[in-house]
Amino acid sequence: MRLHRGHAQTSLANGEPRYREQDEPARPAAAAQALWRKLAAEGAVEGQPPADTDAPWSVRLLTGLAGWLGAVFFQLFLLGTVFVAARENSGAILVCGLALIALAALLYRRRAGHTGFEQFALASSLTGQGLAFYAAADLLGRARAVETAAFWCGIAACEMLLYAAIGNRLHRLLCALAAMVSIAIALTIAIAMGPATPWQAMGWALVWLAPLAALKATLYASAEGRLAALGRHHWLAPAADALLLCSLLGALIVTGIGHPLGLFTEPAARGVPHWLAGALFAVLLVGFGIVETARLQRSPRRRAAICGVLALCAALMAGAPAVVAGVLAAGLALRRASVAWLGLGLATIGLGFIWYYSALHWTLAIKSATLVAAGIVVLFARAWLARPGPPLGTADVAEEGSR
Repeated sequence: MRLHRGHAQTSLANGEPRYREQDEPARPAAAAQALWRKLAAEGAVEGQPPADTDAPWSVRLLTGLAGWLGAVFFQLFLLGTVFVAARENSGAILVCGLALIALAALLYRRRAGHTGFEQFALASSLTGQGLAFYAAADLLGRARAVETAAFWCGIAACEMLLYAAIGNRLHRLLCALAAMVSIAIALTIAIAMGPATPWQAMGWALVWLAPLAALKATLYASAEGRLAALGRHHWLAPAADALLLCSLLGALIVTGIGHPLGLFTEPAARGVPHWLAGALFAVLLVGFGIVETARLQRSPRRRAAICGVLALCAALMAGAPAVVAGVLAAGLALRRASVAWLGLGLATIGLGFIWYYSALHWTLAIKSATLVAAGIVVLFARAWLARPGPPLGTADVAEEGSR
């Protein structure tokens, strides 16, 4: 204790700031306050800047685990006391699930920013959703209800309502993911002509849904600045993350739908038109390149060269939609300066190459030739773009500064 007091007195004598009290909220740094005032003057934000947190990530991690542990014990107690007597009563299960969702919404509203309570609320919400959907399926006919597209469309609608009702970012991300998975299942059931071709139906569904999700994520990245100025960035950001993640997962599934295990399960799944998905992703990639080079005010010659390289590489890799989708995700990540999106894009590119080589829809020699050709095109494009340009004159420097 004496060492602690002596250290505190030495710090005060040297002019260092006194430690803040535990209950005193942390104030943002001067640079953060200046940036907040600038954004508020432009109308991009409003209100007071959020307070800094003094808790390190390890403390927040343990607090979150404590919240999950408390939620698990609470729900085990609830299941052990309520459902032993009412396990055959679907109505009681439905009411209990809705009560857990309401409890989660209340905790998110009353204890926002507290890691332990937020994780407790997340666990309660997920359990409540599972109980409610199980009870709804049981009331509507069990297996017959689950095998209909209308049931999964209803689940997607419920997840969208929860997305709008609860403002926590992680909860919104999970709700958006659940809604998109439900839509994919509903479309798969609607396309499937019988139980013999479920994988083929899933491939057909993802051929359209994955590029559509990528298109929406691209539109969000292009309009992110305007959305932030309108105050809707925080509302749509989790949905954009879920859209990109589902798009990349769908592209991976379509790329590897002809995996060698298909020989022992369902050979008919090899007929999935992965070429269509590759073509759609290629169109998105080239379109993004056109828009981005125009935004950066590149010269017409350089725009044509960049878009030509993108089109050629996308055409060579059309048999691997995941690779093209990963390149698009990496471009969107650089556009947004998002490390998370960049990691997803690079991981998808690597996994896409693996699935591309192991798929059965082409020979190994042709796959190697397309990869080598795409690599040569990229290297030539890099060498051309890295050429030193002519020295800028006075007028050119003034023009660049005005931009």
